[in-house]
Amino acid sequence: MPRRFACLRKPRLMLTALLPILWIAACGEGPALAPTQADDLGDPMTLAAMGEKGRRSVTADTPRGILGNSLPGGWRPFADDSPWNTPIPADAATHPSSDLVIGFMASEKGFIRASREYTIPVWIVDTERMEMPIVRSDRIYDDWDADRDGWSDVGAPLHPSMWWEATSDGHICVLDPARNLAWEMSRFDWLSDGTPTCTTFNVWDLTGAGHGDHNEGDRWQLRGGRGSGFPLIAGLVRPEEVRAGEIRHALVFTFSEVRMSDEGWDMFVAPPACRGDGNMVGDQYPIEGMRLQLNPELTESDFDEWGLTEEAKVMARALQTYGMYLCDRGGDMAIQVQLLSDRPALHRSRWEDRLPGFFKSIEKIRTDQFRVVDQGEVVVKD
Repeated sequence: MPRRFACLRKPRLMLTALLPILWIAACGEGPALAPTQADDLGDPMTLAAMGEKGRRSVTADTPRGILGNSLPGGWRPFADDSPWNTPIPADAATHPSSDLVIGFMASEKGFIRASREYTIPVWIVDTERMEMPIVRSDRIYDDWDADRDGWSDVGAPLHPSMWWEATSDGHICVLDPARNLAWEMSRFDWLSDGTPTCTTFNVWDLTGAGHGDHNEGDRWQLRGGRGSGFPLIAGLVRPEEVRAGEIRHALVFTFSEVRMSDEGWDMFVAPPACRGDGNMVGDQYPIEGMRLQLNPELTESDFDEWGLTEEAKVMARALQTYGMYLCDRGGDMAIQVQLLSDRPALHRSRWEDRLPGFFKSIEKIRTDQFRVVDQGEVVVKD
């Protein structure tokens, strides 16, 4: 079938052309508001040329709509009252199984860490200057494939010069901040005829709540690119916000052993997660969507005693204020940070170039210093 292109053609996604000044409104920052290129992550065309998978050469045909891989430090996705951007109340109750769950997690991994792979690359685009190819997949959520014909009902701003996560997850997140939209795909690739293909395909309104509904339709399991159904951009730590001195949202992390129902078949889900991929039976295992909080009584003196760098303190304060949600099965206590290269060694070195000692310093934050926040009843999905 020939390659297809489309505009954003569902009525709820129809958007008028916006002037460049709307970038400023979208970012809500101070004076330096354009997407960062050479200053932070290097020229985006150079980064694209480094891509391991496909390794397509970058030419003069590379669209000007690819703006880079960086956003201003104060930018955050989703509404101010979304679960991502709402601080944990001072009187929030502790989950009844908190001690058991945290004890088990601490026995498996005694400290948090930054993800080295199996995390999310982010591309910033101006869709007015991008082609919007239709995407081929049999796992598109119904909002974007209403007739379930295996082709997205909306196009996505993609180009072969964009690299994606070089693991079996194959994630890619493409974001237009002026239009407050994020396209995300899992197991992404290009077919031989130039058609983009993937498994899960979602488009998120960045002014919305930032999560799905576990009751929405019979294909709820296709929501989101993570095991929890969370958006790929949600909770992702970016170097610009750490350097700005404040992370203004909840974080996300992975753990290898996640609880499923006691019958060993159905999924346990803790909203705002809308699905799960649990693999273990037992009260000691965390549930997809659980929210952990670093002890809010810890002080700067405690952080100094631990030997945290200033950048690691930024992470610690965010974990006290907003906490972190279990988003997927994966490496134990691995907080998802933006993927800066599809090569793990280069990904870490790019982070270290910007924040020296960051990866090592956050590993001084111990797992046993967290608690599980009580979010109410879990949902069982069959």
